[in-house]
Amino acid sequence: MDANSKLQKAHSNNTRLFSPVTLLTFICGIAALIFSFFSYSTAHGVQETNENRYQSYLLADQLRLSSDQLTLMARSYVVTGNEKYLQFYNDILAIRNGTKSRPMHYHRIYWDLLMPESGKTSVADGEKKAFKQLMFELDFTKQEFEMLERAQKRSNQLTSLEFKAFAIVKEGIENSVNYQQSQQRRLALSLLYSNDYFLEKSKIMSLINEFFALQESRSAQRVQSMQLQHYWTTNLAILSFVLLVILLVYSLYTRMYSKEQFVKALRKEVANRTFELFEKREQLKAVISEMELTRNQLVEAEKMASLGNLVSGVAHEVNTPLGVSVTLASHLQDETTDLLNNVESGQLKRSDLERYCSESNENCQLLLSNLARAANLIRSFKQVAVDQGCEEVRSFKVSQYLQEILLSLHHKLKKTQIQVNIEAPENEIEVQTYPGALAQIVTNLVMNAFIHAFDNGQESGQILFSIEFDNSNVLLKVSDDGKGMEKYVCDKIFEPFFTTKRGSGGSGLGMNIVYNLVVHQLLGTISCQSSIGKGSTFLLQFPMRIESEASGERG
Repeated sequence: MDANSKLQKAHSNNTRLFSPVTLLTFICGIAALIFSFFSYSTAHGVQETNENRYQSYLLADQLRLSSDQLTLMARSYVVTGNEKYLQFYNDILAIRNGTKSRPMHYHRIYWDLLMPESGKTSVADGEKKAFKQLMFELDFTKQEFEMLERAQKRSNQLTSLEFKAFAIVKEGIENSVNYQQSQQRRLALSLLYSNDYFLEKSKIMSLINEFFALQESRSAQRVQSMQLQHYWTTNLAILSFVLLVILLVYSLYTRMYSKEQFVKALRKEVANRTFELFEKREQLKAVISEMELTRNQLVEAEKMASLGNLVSGVAHEVNTPLGVSVTLASHLQDETTDLLNNVESGQLKRSDLERYCSESNENCQLLLSNLARAANLIRSFKQVAVDQGCEEVRSFKVSQYLQEILLSLHHKLKKTQIQVNIEAPENEIEVQTYPGALAQIVTNLVMNAFIHAFDNGQESGQILFSIEFDNSNVLLKVSDDGKGMEKYVCDKIFEPFFTTKRGSGGSGLGMNIVYNLVVHQLLGTISCQSSIGKGSTFLLQFPMRIESEASGERG
């Protein structure tokens, strides 16, 4: 198990260690919410019970007030005979019975309330509700409702007695001139001030008071019960919240402690990893150094192989004119020996002398021509070989030097149908740069086209060298009309050890050497453009003049 997995395991262990605390915190949070809800519900229950208690008080008070007002208006009408008191009486009775809109200060419950809040008996405004249903909706008990029903019956009886008195008063007003002195007035007053009337009145008030006493006792008990529930649920909610806060603080502390331990372990792991990376970096530096040395050795080996191919090709090319020259010299020596023998024996003829002179002249011309060709080959080989063997700056014309380089490659191209052409301006300027680097570049480009573009010389085609001058730079374009390359090959062609001839003698260093020579020695740039079936083009750009180290020291 590596250090990283150990670190992750330690962190997961720390997380699992405090998971019960997290679970307990969650439970406390749920409990606190539940107790808070019940505390709110009980508080609302207490408030609702107190409201019903107050409504019961208003109901009893309104019933008493309504009964007293009816009695007052009835007696006032009987005493005075004034119709306005009768109208007041009828209005109060209509309000109580729900046939007339009640004032805003009136209570909402009466003997048989069937009207909506606006007053008016409900006919089309909505569903009718019986007084008993309304009472039960307000949590009144059956006993309380029965007391109100009994009070209602007593009130109706009292109302019927008052209507009898009203009938007597109306008769007195209609039959007598002076109502105040009439017999009907005394009779009506005796009805309203009789013992029966007072007895019925007291029974109504007694029933209303008993109703209020029962409702008050029940409401007080319920308020006490609800307050007790509210007290406990509130305390439990507070306790749950306190415990929740304690657990949250503890959880926060443990998480901070766990995080601190994790950070310490992480820092230790980072330090170990940093040390390991440092060691691996040093090892990598050593490997890179070895690879760089190996690459340089491979590059040198590739350059020596190129120089060896140059020597082999030039030796092959020089062998032909030298062989012809040796043959001509041997034949001329034989002819001269025969001529001397004829002279010594005295058998020399004029025709023999003329033939000897004519053949000798032809042989000498052929001999001189072949020797000149061999000398040119050797001179070109000497110049190119010296340029490749040393890294010195000298002045030359690019087109002429290209001819010398191509002359050394003639043995590779002479048996193929590959034509190599050079295009240069008429007033070509001499350049001052490294000829050896240019020779290596041109040789690798030509051989790359020979191997890849023309399938080792099996295909016919053309290689064109185009020379241009732009300000202080040389633009050398090397193009062929061979097979071309795919895009991914064109993108990777200058990478070291990349070759499409792996296993067929390709080292993958030729074009990388070209790139390094152009960029690092000629201080220029090189790019490649190619597509399948349309050949390839290499664009080289490098300075016309490079100051040598020797001239720099002299300067």
